[in-house]
Amino acid sequence: MNPETTNSETTRRIPWVAVALSFLSAGVGHIYCGRIFKGLLLYFAWFVIPLAVSIGALFQASLGTLIGLILVPSVVVTILYFYAASDAFSIAKASEPSYRLKDYNRPAIYWLLILVEIVYPVGLTIGAREYVFEAFYLPAKSMAPSFLPGDRVLVNKLASRKEFPERGDVIVFRNPQPTGGRVFIKRVIGVAGDRLLINGDIVEVNGKQLERERVPTESLDAVRYQIAGDVYHESQSGTRYQVMYGARNSGENTPESREVVVPPRSVFVMGDNRNLSRDSRHFGAIHVGDMLGYVDYIFWPAESWSRFGVYRD
Repeated sequence: MNPETTNSETTRRIPWVAVALSFLSAGVGHIYCGRIFKGLLLYFAWFVIPLAVSIGALFQASLGTLIGLILVPSVVVTILYFYAASDAFSIAKASEPSYRLKDYNRPAIYWLLILVEIVYPVGLTIGAREYVFEAFYLPAKSMAPSFLPGDRVLVNKLASRKEFPERGDVIVFRNPQPTGGRVFIKRVIGVAGDRLLINGDIVEVNGKQLERERVPTESLDAVRYQIAGDVYHESQSGTRYQVMYGARNSGENTPESREVVVPPRSVFVMGDNRNLSRDSRHFGAIHVGDMLGYVDYIFWPAESWSRFGVYRD
């Protein structure tokens, strides 16, 4: 039955129709109920998410950008989406038995609005995920203690199209092997032209051994349940990060000694959990064309919320 006929028995706003239209596209249920201005306000709220996220990718990673341009818009718009359905239901239920149709009370207009919202903001959201920011869940501990199993991170894909990775950066890239996960997360240890010498736990870049300083156990409370070895601060090229050396994984045939020159437009990567990581020591250097982006934020941390926030600064 078409709810927009001129029959007086069918002009009353039907609550389930208002809810269905709201779930298809927030605000359309209000337009159906004759609340055009409120409906359009709710309708265009969805457009905010891809716009705000895209703007956020242009700024240097910061806590303000993460909260103000990524998390808050996403949460607010999600709340408005469910509010729109509930409010449209209440308005329809309280409507007069004989609702006088407005010029815009036409099924064709509803479907046009729904189609535009599917094609434009949803398309922009998919585009933002593909080219701007993408969220990843980390299931493994190859990057502990910097990243833990259960961490959810935001990867900046836009920056990877403008910048060449530097030593110390944490990147996400496509798995170069036919088996295993779709993508890996590792730290850049060497860039194109670098000569690396890896001898057991010793790593040299261009003839200089990477500096390490033991991290006191009491300073690792936020990740203490994930520590299974000795943790050090490692430094290179102005970047300081934590690495862990513990028991070796007997299932991984990690070369004890290796010397390599990083090929052009490639990077040599290693996991921070050095003895439990499958990385460039196993599958070689990674071409930058296989890189997806840089890890900018930990937006849902495992173990402790003290780890929430900016990772790449």
